[in-house]
Order: sequence, then structure tokens, then C-alpha cells
Amino acid sequence: MGKLGTILIVDDDPLVLEAMEESFNDDYNVFLSSSGEEAITALLNKRKTIDAVILDIRMAKIDGLTTATRLKEIVPDIPIIFHTGYPGDYGEEEIETKYQPFDFVGKNERPIRLQRAVKNAVSFHRLKTSRTDLIRFARIEYGLVGSSQVMQEVYQTIETIGPTDSKVMILGATGTGKELVARAMHKRSHRSDKPLAIINCNHKAPDMVESELFGHLRGSFTGAIADRVGMFEYAHEGTLFLDEIGDLDITTQAKILRVIETGEMHRIGSPKIITVDVRLLCATHHDLQKQVEDGTFREDLYYRLKGVTIHMPSLEDRREDIPELLDYFVERCCARSATGLKVFEPAARDLLIEYNWPGNVRQLMDTVQSLIYLTPSYYITRREVEEYLKYPGQVSNGNGSLSERVKDFKRTVIIQTLDKHDGNVSAAARELKVDPSNFRKTLKDLQIEVS
Repeated sequence: MGKLGTILIVDDDPLVLEAMEESFNDDYNVFLSSSGEEAITALLNKRKTIDAVILDIRMAKIDGLTTATRLKEIVPDIPIIFHTGYPGDYGEEEIETKYQPFDFVGKNERPIRLQRAVKNAVSFHRLKTSRTDLIRFARIEYGLVGSSQVMQEVYQTIETIGPTDSKVMILGATGTGKELVARAMHKRSHRSDKPLAIINCNHKAPDMVESELFGHLRGSFTGAIADRVGMFEYAHEGTLFLDEIGDLDITTQAKILRVIETGEMHRIGSPKIITVDVRLLCATHHDLQKQVEDGTFREDLYYRLKGVTIHMPSLEDRREDIPELLDYFVERCCARSATGLKVFEPAARDLLIEYNWPGNVRQLMDTVQSLIYLTPSYYITRREVEEYLKYPGQVSNGNGSLSERVKDFKRTVIIQTLDKHDGNVSAAARELKVDPSNFRKTLKDLQIEVS
């Protein structure tokens, strides 16, 4: 089996270098440096091959912090893991703020902690430098499908922010895949071996949401027939995903803010303080900024939760991903249902690409599944899609200015033609009777990614 990547280990203790080489040599190509000067020279010579650096802080001559600064000047995006038993005059928080390492692992911590940090760092660097790997990894590991530029930005954010403890706010319409992103964030984090708790705050009574979040004691209110562990307590040392947080009432918002500020909570009906450590991920289809202005969402909570913001695009805004999503859902549904592989005829695929999908990816998935189950034939026609969607097709959403409609029409026709030719740009250009070089420029102007 091939190596997972290449790492540079820097430490002025030869025994540590020997032990580290033995620990990582089976899975990685390993380069060793016994000083900051050697590390700088090594990165200058091998900058294109090194995926991550494990760096001691307390070293003679040039210490690890100065070395890290020099290494970042050579390769700004190189992930650096500080591995030290003594950080010197700097505290871990100060190092995190000033030098922004990929991770900080004490030499007294369990070996698996460093191994996980290295695996995440190498994966992050390799994915960041390879668009194809990034798209494939998101599909296989997270179930996120699509090659469009907007989705690549989502994948990149997951790889960048996932390993941190940063709070994340995921914005987007219903059905765009916000929960999948939250699951990916948890899977990518160092908390991945701890629980992921998910609660949907939508259309629930405040007392029910409070009970789900904080738990309760038996008899604390009518219907409390047994003790219940809340999601904050369950997700201790893991991740809590609050879906549709914009629907929370003001009182519950205040209680969540207290947990964020103090790390403490108590079950309903109990005076006992429980300390919790969770990473919070939130999602909503609402405009929280407007809710803050309207007084329906606490401003202090909004800024405590905001952290990194991920905008999930509507399916209409990434129409070029529909063929890939369609194939993914067909393959998955047919495999699960044991119906045998079914095929959408080209005209049916054209209609699915053209349709505006107000319910986004979730609606496309449900449509594909329903047509596979409802259609007795192994060949699903355009007529069957038309009847199911109650949509005859028109290659325009009928909204916007003339230039916007023309642009939308061009994008749709080009995506349909590319799908017909399996993404072959030259073949699509020939059918549309345009010069291939001009066609590629048009693809770029219309932000159509070809996988």
C-alpha cells in the first residue's frame, strides 16, 4: 500500500527523532531535521512534496516558533503541528493566536493524539492542493456531491475549519444539505470519536426544546416519567448541532448563551451543576441578522454563535451538479432497493437539469427515488418525469431581466449538452457549433465546472 503523504519531523533530541521516525515510517515518507536551520533547508529543497511539519518548540539556536515563522514564509499553507513538552515563555493560547499552528500536541499526551493530528494535517494539505481529490473525498467521506465552484469552496472550508474548535454557522434554504455539512465538520474534527448530537429546533414548543437540550429529572413536570439526559450532556467532548436555530424562543436562547459562556448547565428540576465541553454547530434558513434587528434573536448569542459562516447554495445556483447528483441518487437507490439499475433517458435528464428545484437537493433525491419505485420499466422517460413534477419544461425560470434569462438559458443548455457527452468539452462544443477555445471561455464566464 502507498504512503499517505510526506512529513518533516523537527526536534533537537536524537532519541525523540528516532522514536518518531519509527512511529510514522510505515504510513508516511519521513524526513528528519535536528534543528530549525536544517528544517528550513529541508523545506526549501522539498517544498512541493512535504505535506505537514511536526515541530518542537524548545530548541537550541532557532527555536520552534521562529522556525515556524520562517517555514510559513517559504510555504504559507504548510500545516505545522507543535509537539512539545515545554512551550517556553509562551502559553498555548498565545501560541495559537500568534502562530496559528494546525494543531498543538503535548509530548505527554497519548501517541494516538499526535497520529490523528498528523493524519488530519496531511489530508488537509493534499486535498487543498488537489481539486479532484477534494471532490472525490467529499463524496466518499461525507456524502456531499458536486463539482461546482461553490461546492468546492464548501469542501475547502470543511477541510480548513473542521479540525479546529471554531463555531460554525451554516446558512441556506431547506434541503440544501446543511446537516450533511455539520456531520462532515464533526467527522473532520479531533472530536470525531466522541458523540455528535443533533436537535432540530423547528416547530417545537419551548419546554420540549429545553428538555431536549438540557435534560430533566423524573417528575420535574407533567409527563416527565423518567430522567432524561439532554443533548448538551450527551455531546460532552463532542459536537452539538442545532438545526434551525432561528426558530428558538428568547428564553431558550438565553440559557444556551449561559452554557456557552460558563460551560455549565443543569437538568430541569435539578440544582446540580453539570460541566460540559461541546463544539457548537448551528444552521438556519432564516436571516439571523434581520431577526436580531427585529428583536426575535439575541444579539449577544448571534455573535457568540456566528464563528465561521458557510453558505449552502440552492440547487438552482449549482445546476451543473444535477447530472452528478442524479447519477449518485440513482446508483444508491437502485443498490438499496434491489430493483436493478434504472436509467433516465437523455430527454428526461434534460428536464431534470432545467427544473428549478424549490426543495433543492432533498427534492431531487425524493424525485429520483419515487420515479425509480413508481416506474415499472428500467428506462425512465421524459413524459414520466413531466407527469411526476407537473412540469412540461420551458428552459427558463421566467424571472429576472432579459440578460439574466439569456444567461440562465445558456447555462442550462450548455449543462444539458455536457451531460449528454459525459463532460466532454470538445464534443459539446461541436454539437453547439462553437469554437472549443471560445467555449471554454464561456464555461469559465458562466462558472460551469466540468468534472
